[in-house]
Amino acid sequence: MYKVVEVKRKGKNYLIYIEDSSKVSDEYLVSEDLIIEYRLIKGKTFDLEFYNNLIQMINRDKYYQKVLKYSLFKPRTEKEVIDYLDRLSIDNKSFYLGKLKKIKIINDNLYTENYISDSINLKHIGPRKIYEDLKFKGISQELITEKIIVYNKKEMLENIEYWLDKKIKMSSNIPMMKLKNQLKSFLVNKGFNFDDISSIISKKEDDISSSVNEDKIIIKEIENLKTKYNKKGLKMSLNQFLTSKLLAKGYQYSTIKKFL
Repeated sequence: MYKVVEVKRKGKNYLIYIEDSSKVSDEYLVSEDLIIEYRLIKGKTFDLEFYNNLIQMINRDKYYQKVLKYSLFKPRTEKEVIDYLDRLSIDNKSFYLGKLKKIKIINDNLYTENYISDSINLKHIGPRKIYEDLKFKGISQELITEKIIVYNKKEMLENIEYWLDKKIKMSSNIPMMKLKNQLKSFLVNKGFNFDDISSIISKKEDDISSSVNEDKIIIKEIENLKTKYNKKGLKMSLNQFLTSKLLAKGYQYSTIKKFL
């Protein structure tokens, strides 16, 4: 027979001392979950079969507590937890996944709903990026398609405007055409539809134009290009050189003609 002879608190866990029939005592560090599950109180006695099962569960519990801590640090998908179990070289994944699902720590359905809601309302990203992010996290195509339907057109256009307003304020020293191309590229990378992006940029053309002082920045650009032209000794005329370079840098032709 075996007997629990002492139970001591150690941090968030417990040290239990188990004595065998020869009065030899061994100590084990166990979680509170295991204390409750196996009713490991001082004076409890049990046979060899129970003892062997308990030792197996103590070893499993060490890994379970690691996986639980990882899963509680922030919301995780089932695939992310499986990948973590792989890094720990754990074979019996179903045991750990089953326990986490039972207490609803792993719930891909709820994870997907929350991720989409946060992406729309907090991160302000487009549907394509949401889809790609969730696929990478192991969420099935069917589940993403089912849940992403909540992202309506009005919200998509509002999020495009959110990013445009934010980026325009930070881009006063960029030529108009270059700025518009950068905005389009940025918003495509955020997961929005190109036609929707172009439509909103056209709608906000006046805002973009008023934020960019091309007249001011082109003067400095022309002076720099003139210095390069004189150093290179090119055959083309200065005006041809300046026009081609300024167009390539994203300045509008109407602005270039004003200064050449």
